[in-house]
Amino acid sequence: MLLFAAGLALSLSGSLPPGLISLSVAQTSILRGFWPAILLAMGAAFAEFFQAWGAVVFADWFLAHPVAATAFQVVAIPVFLGLALYLWFFAKAPRAPEVLLPVSMFRQFGRGVVISVFNLLAIPYWVAYAGWLRVNGWWQEGLLYTLFFAAGVTIGTFIALALYAWLAQEMTRRSDLVAKVVNRFVSLIFLGLGLKLIWDLL
Repeated sequence: MLLFAAGLALSLSGSLPPGLISLSVAQTSILRGFWPAILLAMGAAFAEFFQAWGAVVFADWFLAHPVAATAFQVVAIPVFLGLALYLWFFAKAPRAPEVLLPVSMFRQFGRGVVISVFNLLAIPYWVAYAGWLRVNGWWQEGLLYTLFFAAGVTIGTFIALALYAWLAQEMTRRSDLVAKVVNRFVSLIFLGLGLKLIWDLL
């Protein structure tokens, strides 16, 4: 259960800062409603179970080949910087439509899976923390312990994304000024993440 708690805590801390998945959940909550956003979050959390499991299984290989982690960083830099520019200059205050369009439960779940699969930072993130847990004596070898860890990651991710779905609903009840400030704040976060990745590569 210690590894389950570790996966839950690490997943919450990694999913709470705004990112591609959390912003997609928030956008879906605003445009399509709370429950479609929850389905999207479930799909993303489901995919992260396998990402965390795979990262643990292949942690030794990834740690022995730092070039792979560098490649993930290089690909992520333009994504973060592009999102920062979009949110600062082009994003408009979101408005909930008067009539929410019906959505397919399967499609929303599948969309969450796809978005999570293309979250390029998940694998190196979990490889790094799996290595850290091993070095500090937290890790116990065996399939059951890996499953506990991946299950904790899945639940932590879902809790964080469900919080975004709820906050997005609350944001639609606030003024355009609040939404603009939020967009600017998230833009600065993405800019900081992009600059940090560039700094790490120098």
